[in-house]
Amino acid sequence: MRLARVMAGVLMAAVSVCADAAGKKNIINGFALRLEASQSAVKPSTLVWKAGTTVSLLVTAINNSERTVHYGLTNPGFDWGIDVRDESGKPVPETEEFRKMKQSGSFAVGRTILITLKPHETSQDTIEVSYLYDLRSSGKYCIQVRREFPEVGKGFVESNRLDITIEQ
Repeated sequence: MRLARVMAGVLMAAVSVCADAAGKKNIINGFALRLEASQSAVKPSTLVWKAGTTVSLLVTAINNSERTVHYGLTNPGFDWGIDVRDESGKPVPETEEFRKMKQSGSFAVGRTILITLKPHETSQDTIEVSYLYDLRSSGKYCIQVRREFPEVGKGFVESNRLDITIEQ
């Protein structure tokens, strides 16, 4: 009985970690990131994908500062710090493809895009999360991205946390 209570407490703590931070965004000097589902979801309004399908998310950079911000996009796996956790709060393993890409430093799956984001403009990028992290198992996952924008200030700008579901 005691073990059941401890396990229930651990599970509730893991679930609340994602839920508690869901509304908290790290905004630095008026610059923010928003993470949302792309149209690749089976049910975009409920953030549900079928197991084995491509899970793509949109990152929107929002410049509500009075500064023009410049940054580059080369490869989403390198451009964004991506935190993917399962429903128990454990980090999800990287895919073999992503591990190989990181080991070689390869930008083979990449692009060279220079972004100039003027005050009060937004820009979007798509991240194929399932190419980078193993989302083949059904369950609930929590995803957040972050990135440094030195022209805005010190530290990382973090997106909202997004809860998604993978179904069989």
